[in-house]
Amino acid sequence: MNAADLFRILRRFASQNLALKAVALALAVLAWWFVAGESKVLVSFSIPLEIRNVPAGVTMTNKPEREVEARLSGPSSLLSGLRPSEISAGVDLSAARAGRQFFTLDDRTVKVPPGIKVERIFPPSIEVILDRTERRRVPVSARIGGGGAVRRRIAKVEIDPPSVEVEALPGEFSRMPVVYTEEIVPDETDVAYSADARVETREPHAKIVGSPTVRVRIQFRK
Repeated sequence: MNAADLFRILRRFASQNLALKAVALALAVLAWWFVAGESKVLVSFSIPLEIRNVPAGVTMTNKPEREVEARLSGPSSLLSGLRPSEISAGVDLSAARAGRQFFTLDDRTVKVPPGIKVERIFPPSIEVILDRTERRRVPVSARIGGGGAVRRRIAKVEIDPPSVEVEALPGEFSRMPVVYTEEIVPDETDVAYSADARVETREPHAKIVGSPTVRVRIQFRK
């Protein structure tokens, strides 16, 4: 058993019985004495970078780094037993504003277990560009498959609701006068056909506000 395993056992031990926390604390002190006598090592890890809490009313229009390299130091027993799930890196954009901004990546960006220190992060910062979005209602049209023979038999198509609210960059709406459903292939033997269909957006920063599903009803000629 290495020190990393010992710390995990102590955490489970203390959480299961609060009355034993004092004993766990004493054992933790002994564990720290154990790792303090170990030689310190340096190890580099590539860590996915999560960008969190983009404010409402804006969207990120550039592609910042989504992976950082972190140089970690600590006892060899802790670093050798380190699991990828125990390391995380993230940037919080909740206080960001529209425009171009740089966010510093430091030891607060990377979360590591106790006993391990973040020595260096590369890149040291990332650039984020946020542009304002708008919301508009856009008509929905059904994409109907099955070939020309099926489409020639169609007498009427009804969509409920007939439009959806879309959030996008202002310039994207000019290229998006209509949004389309996923392809629907009706049964040719029916006089009427009805199905739920998901509305899709092709613009890179456009998204449906609320439910993306509509009900499509197709009436065929007899």
